[in-house]
Amino acid sequence: MPSKANQSLSSNQPDRTDLVLADWKAQQIKRLRAKPTIGYAAGEPVAAEPVAFAALAAVAYEQMDAAISACDCLRQAQNPDGSVAVNLDAIGPYWTTSLSCIAWRQLEIRQRIQAGEKYRTAYKRGLDFLLSLEGERISRTEATGHNTQLVGWPWVEGTHSWLEPTAMALLAMRHCGASEHPRAQEAAELLIDRQIESGGANYGNTIVLGQTLVPHVMPSAMSVVALHHIESLSDPLGPTIRYLQNELNRPMAAVSLAWTIHALVSVGLSQQQRFDMEFDWPLRSAINRLHRIEDNPHRQNLLLLSASLADSPLLNMSKMKLSTKASSNRKSQETS
Repeated sequence: MPSKANQSLSSNQPDRTDLVLADWKAQQIKRLRAKPTIGYAAGEPVAAEPVAFAALAAVAYEQMDAAISACDCLRQAQNPDGSVAVNLDAIGPYWTTSLSCIAWRQLEIRQRIQAGEKYRTAYKRGLDFLLSLEGERISRTEATGHNTQLVGWPWVEGTHSWLEPTAMALLAMRHCGASEHPRAQEAAELLIDRQIESGGANYGNTIVLGQTLVPHVMPSAMSVVALHHIESLSDPLGPTIRYLQNELNRPMAAVSLAWTIHALVSVGLSQQQRFDMEFDWPLRSAINRLHRIEDNPHRQNLLLLSASLADSPLLNMSKMKLSTKASSNRKSQETS
C-alpha cells in the first residue's frame, strides 16, 4: 500500500498544479447547490444516475435542500412497479433503481423527521422491484470460468447477470436493511465468484475460451465497495485490492477514480488499523484533466463525493454477514 512517504510520480504523469482542493470543493458545492438535477453532460437531459450521485454528494456536504430536490426528482420519476429508469421514463433499463434507493435511504437517515414516510416508501418500493428482477442463468460450459448459475442483476431484463448492476443492487439492499435477504447473499457470492484469480474483475466473465480476461478498474472497485464490512469473508478480495492500489496513481477516468477512492477508503474502514493512503494527487490530476476536456457536472459530483472519503454516504452501511450456506458454497467452490 503506497503511503504519503513513499508515493512517487512517474515521468508520464502530468505535473502537479497549484490547485487547492478546498477551493475546488467550495466551487463545486456552490454549483451543486444551484443545480442538483443534471444529466450525464452539460446540456443533456436529466438522468437518474447523475441525479442520484448529486443527491449523495449533497448529503455528504450537508446541502440538504439540494439533496431533497434531487431525491424528489427521482421519486417523481418512480414508476408504479417501483422502478426508476435510466432516463427517468417508463421505457427502461431500470438498473438505476439501485442508486435511487441508496439516495433516498441516505436522505432519510440525515433528514428523518422532515423526510417523513415518502422516501422510506420510495426505497421500499424500489427494493420490491429489484427483488422481482433477476439475471438469466445460462448453461455452464468449459468455455466460461465463472459460475453461470448464480443469480444477480442484469443491465437489461432477460439477460445474464453482470457484475456492476449486481454490485449496485447489493449496495442498495445493504443500505436499505435487506442484507440478510437470500438475493443479497447470492449477490455477494456472485461478486466473489467473478473476481479474477490474479486480481481485479472484468465486467462479468473471468475466463473465456481458456483465456483469463483483463481486469478493469471500475468493476473491480465496485466489487470492493459492495463487499466491504462483510463478516465471514476471508481474503478473496486481496488480489483485487492490490490491483486497485497499483492502479491508483495511473491516470484514469473521473468515474473510475471516484469508485476506486471509495473502494480503498472502504478497505481502511473494514480494517482495525487504518492504512495511510494519499488521494490528493489522483484527485488533483483528475480534476485538471476534466477541466481541460469538458465542463461535466456529473463527473465533478462523483469526484466531490469521493473527496469526502470516509464521510461519503455511499459507504454508510452496517456490516453484513454471509449466511452459513453462502459461506459453505464459497468454500466448496474455492477447493473444487
